[in-house]
Amino acid sequence: MLRIGFSMMRLSIGKFVAVAMLAIASIASWATADFVEHIAGNTVYGESSTSRNPLNPREGNSVDIWTKIGYSFYYTNIAIYYTTNGSEPSGVRGVASGATQVIIPNFVRNEPHSPNNIDWWKGTIPLGSLPAGSVVKYKISAWNSGGGLDVFANNSGCASNSCANVANTFSFTVKMPWPGAGAGSANPQVGYPPVSFWKEEALVGNNYMNVQLDQNGTTYDIHYPSAGTVFGVATKNEGYVGGLDTFPPGLPAGNRGQTHLNQAMAGLRVDGTTYWMSNENGVGYDQVSQSYIKDTNVVQGLTSLKNKGITVQQYDFCPAGITFPLDQGFSPQRGLFVERYLLTNTGASQRQVGFYYYSDYAINGGDSYDQMYWDSTRNVMVAYDNTQRYTSASGEYNPTTFSDYNKDRSIYFGTALKVLTTPGGSSGVPATDNWRETSTDSGQGWMACSLVIPAGQTVEVDLLTAGGFDQFSGATGTFSYQIAPAVDWFYASSMAATQTQTETFWKDWLATGTTVDIPQSATLTELFNRGLLGTMLHFDGKNGGVVAGYHNGAYPFVWPRDAAYAAVTFAKSGHFFESSEVYRYLRDVTFRNNETWGGKGFWYQKYTTDGYIVWGAPQVDESAVVPWGVNYHYNITGDGGFLTQNWGIVRDAAFASSQDSTIDSRLYYDDTNKLMHSMSVWEDAFDEFLYSNANVVRGLWDAALIANLTGHPTDAATFNGRAGDVYQGLVGRLDWNGENTDISQLGLVYPFKVFGAKDSRVVKLVDRMNGVDTDRYGNNHPLVRFSGEWQGLIDRYYGDTYWNGGPWFLSTMWYGLYYAERCNSTPGMGDIDTHKSKLDLLVSRLGPAGFGAEQISPANSELYPGFKLQAAWPNAWESMSTFVDSMMAFLDYTPDAPGNTLRFSPKLPTAWEGMTFKNVRLGTHQFDIKVTKTKSVVGHEVKNLTGNAASFETWIKIPAGYVPGFAYVNGVQVASNYDAVGHRVRVVGAVANGVGALTSIQLRITQRSRGGH
Repeated sequence: MLRIGFSMMRLSIGKFVAVAMLAIASIASWATADFVEHIAGNTVYGESSTSRNPLNPREGNSVDIWTKIGYSFYYTNIAIYYTTNGSEPSGVRGVASGATQVIIPNFVRNEPHSPNNIDWWKGTIPLGSLPAGSVVKYKISAWNSGGGLDVFANNSGCASNSCANVANTFSFTVKMPWPGAGAGSANPQVGYPPVSFWKEEALVGNNYMNVQLDQNGTTYDIHYPSAGTVFGVATKNEGYVGGLDTFPPGLPAGNRGQTHLNQAMAGLRVDGTTYWMSNENGVGYDQVSQSYIKDTNVVQGLTSLKNKGITVQQYDFCPAGITFPLDQGFSPQRGLFVERYLLTNTGASQRQVGFYYYSDYAINGGDSYDQMYWDSTRNVMVAYDNTQRYTSASGEYNPTTFSDYNKDRSIYFGTALKVLTTPGGSSGVPATDNWRETSTDSGQGWMACSLVIPAGQTVEVDLLTAGGFDQFSGATGTFSYQIAPAVDWFYASSMAATQTQTETFWKDWLATGTTVDIPQSATLTELFNRGLLGTMLHFDGKNGGVVAGYHNGAYPFVWPRDAAYAAVTFAKSGHFFESSEVYRYLRDVTFRNNETWGGKGFWYQKYTTDGYIVWGAPQVDESAVVPWGVNYHYNITGDGGFLTQNWGIVRDAAFASSQDSTIDSRLYYDDTNKLMHSMSVWEDAFDEFLYSNANVVRGLWDAALIANLTGHPTDAATFNGRAGDVYQGLVGRLDWNGENTDISQLGLVYPFKVFGAKDSRVVKLVDRMNGVDTDRYGNNHPLVRFSGEWQGLIDRYYGDTYWNGGPWFLSTMWYGLYYAERCNSTPGMGDIDTHKSKLDLLVSRLGPAGFGAEQISPANSELYPGFKLQAAWPNAWESMSTFVDSMMAFLDYTPDAPGNTLRFSPKLPTAWEGMTFKNVRLGTHQFDIKVTKTKSVVGHEVKNLTGNAASFETWIKIPAGYVPGFAYVNGVQVASNYDAVGHRVRVVGAVANGVGALTSIQLRITQRSRGGH
């Protein structure tokens, strides 16, 4: 077929001329195009593009407008009329009017057709510097210079000059530009931002969702649908590679241990460049700061865009203490993460700013199965993974000690963004610009809005990321059922008010328990609260478990031992509900196999938050801590019903931790040595360990007490008998003096109190730790670091090479806690000063947000300069809950709710003049306990907050160089008992009745004469 274009210049000169002239002569009478067609989304003949390309133009683009016209030689001219101010374009036969501009397209090709070819034309509308949000309107027409109609798109059947010829107007709104990799990258205008973090430490959560942040406010990971990891969900890896324990040298970039996210962050586009808040190479932002709002789990950050006159105040939190939105099944939707951005223009003129939010998911521990889409109904960026697979077949990380792991869950996340009408308000405009307008990417995406910030003014942008979860794969209704109602709530609610409610929730939660006021140490005062709040972030609100830690893919799971320690911390600090929930988790949620003796066997090493086994090794202390923890909870609450409810797990724990297991042959009772054989507390060896067996003895003693209280005297006799045997085994092992020097050996004294702090065998262990004594083989293997960057800090055990063998927060505090306990049986304040000195050393190693870690990094392996956190951070037992315990050691509170007696033995370090522990709980009682000292008086004051009757027993510690005088209670001299070994005085009596009643207990002291004894 002869292909004849519009222009005679396109015809071949030669043998085709005659044919062409014949064709022209045959249609000379046709003076009007039959049709002009432009359907923006249709594909162009001979091209892969749409008829408007790009279909959704972005700022800075040029826009190709393709038009097809029928038929060749029916017309002679074509024009595109357009406006860029949203007004209606107008023009006739190539002549524009008003604000209209005109473009004459170029002919590109024919599309073969009968009876004549169809012509394709392309014209380009240059957007130039036209800003996002601009409305471009255009019309297209063709005509014959010889006469006839000026035919506009989209009309047809016009060759007879009788069609309707409606001048259709086409339009598009200029979208925000593609943000690109941003400042700091080699090609900042293209692609996506690279993964880039700086000091990822901060953690926000509400016990149903946890979110990790770096210091720039970039989101590092999301834990959902619990505080940690449920079955069917896995982390990307453990956060390190076997054999390459030193961090970061040798660590592949992808080994960061995340669960659902690679990275998510905001970015500001100013003057044509995007500055992602990940602040790659520090090129975008300065004056960066981040901290928790005092006494809350709400993070606040402040940063400034360099040389642009824009500051950003950022708030991150998971809502708590609010009326949660309900999903379609009327269940509260608690998987909510809110970010508030307040952008202030500090310059002298108005600024145009593009606000972007980018997410790169790795849902369920991997990228391969992620899908993303844009929900245009609510303007939500949705990501999900609902694909069932086994880790062996998929090549993904298997978190368990079993041969395979089934990922058969559906996890969804939806992110919505709104620009507030007024900062702090509820109403706003949702963001509509998104990556999906010009991209089909399903592993990462972004959403954006355009801001105009007047000089000196602030604009607020809020974001919500809501989670959805179904316990089966292939779920497709999760977004509409769970997430959509949360998004509707977000659009209708004030996030500033939600933040205030969340802050109030955390402050009120702290106030229900014990708090500390140390005038000479505001840092330690804050550390106590941060320790409690940090421990609470590890608590799972649904099932009651406490996960071990974060920033390491092996840690957002539950170790029963760690959880029990956290439960004791909760109880000790007056948070009884959380303490009791841990035992519900151990009782009703965790799986244990049946033993032949008629009960359930040992607790396994590690669990998901919904109670499935993750690591299956037997550690006897994972079970032996249960009676100890249950008994402590009873002693501080006096709740006999709690004992009855948990008698079953106490009995199981006592039997499982004191005899051969038929489930696992590695857990057995050594009849010769009278010790239990199991995995060590550090999970790197099997043997008969002092710590493990001290825990067994304490557990058996406490199980016997509980057995008697609940009416099981036969079991009590059995447990006491077994405790006596294992105690003798401990004596034998201590006398043998051959176990490697290990800080956990101090568990003999603290916390289990199986031996006294000054027992000669314990003293020998401590001397070995201090490097002044040897083991049976003549080895001098100290744990105390005597010089260098770790001077004064304490190793776990001699020869520890884990992650370059640095000291641990836990081991250093354990060392101090031993001395705090020993202070009861040594004169003066030297031992409690030692304890305080260890805390002071650890404070200097905390991260910028105030968290401790498992291990302390050496300078040559720091993840970031000066950033001492290593292995896992934050974590519950190895740092945060033990910080609380270390602070409570200054009060030395021994609760006796069953006896209605407040027992405490406070110890003021030499440098302190006083301290107050507020809201100390004893059953239904609450007390403030204030401790002071002067040169003539050491005073203990008890304020009865609830007013009911109770007794007290206190030991008043006498500073070195002083001798005791008379004791007084409310100004009346009373009898007292002097302990010459501990250089302290015991005073007992009744707490004054009445709400707010004060009981003043004073001991007069006199400075010892220089010649005295």
